[in-house]
Amino acid sequence: MPVLFADNFETGNATRWSGNSMESTVTLPGGVELAVMLVPRGTFQMGASPGEQGADPQEYPQHEVTLTHDFHIGAHEITQAQWQALMGSNPAHDYGVGDDYPVYYVSWDDIAGPEGFLERLNQHLTATGQPGAGLFRLPTEAEWELAARAGTQTRFSFGDNLDCDDACGVCALAAEHMWWCGIQQSTPSQDTSRTHPVASLDANGFGLYDMHGGVSEWVADWYDVYPADPQTDPIGPTSGTLKVQRSGAWFFVASSCRSASRGGFDPATAPKRVGFRVARSE
Repeated sequence: MPVLFADNFETGNATRWSGNSMESTVTLPGGVELAVMLVPRGTFQMGASPGEQGADPQEYPQHEVTLTHDFHIGAHEITQAQWQALMGSNPAHDYGVGDDYPVYYVSWDDIAGPEGFLERLNQHLTATGQPGAGLFRLPTEAEWELAARAGTQTRFSFGDNLDCDDACGVCALAAEHMWWCGIQQSTPSQDTSRTHPVASLDANGFGLYDMHGGVSEWVADWYDVYPADPQTDPIGPTSGTLKVQRSGAWFFVASSCRSASRGGFDPATAPKRVGFRVARSE
């Protein structure tokens, strides 16, 4: 089934068009900017397609999802500079350190819990009179997948990529779009031992960077099996013990960086592979 999108876009505080989305920027302490892209509401098939190469059981059943509201999502993963601007310190070490590198070693609780990144972000925006105050949050799992697919139903937003190794082998097409364990074989100048600066590779059709690989990303939902019935604006289970992570990471095999790839993890843990991107309600 094709992905369907509404043809009206809310302008909000957007400053420019990029592909099919619009960018809106807020300023954090110290003049650090944070950009989000407008993603249009729509209907899509969530989860792995029947027989999808590399799919895992937790990606089924594929089911129809309709999102009835446009939303914004981070143009890229939250960087170490953005985290430090609000939180006062940088938890990242050993696997790439720098202002433009994604933050990692952060738990779900560090982000969405009391006095976490999102609370401080919304407080800062309120205090400085910036747009979106009180509206920044983690994306839902459905929002994340809609954004990652960017109007596609292929394994990756850049295609099914069936001609390449699904592990760590050479793949010129993937090397244009994602950080995974095969990037160094495909592009010898790249390093697979660490993270890389955000937005260094090509964006998807919604103007979003690093939706495949990079660092895994926390989303809002509790983890559980998917429902089979069509869903409208799903927010996941009302409770649980694990939170969902999406995207794959820089040392994962290619198949683990597909649009449908997902897993559940303890929200109090902060492994090296995991960061996040923000969302903003309209």
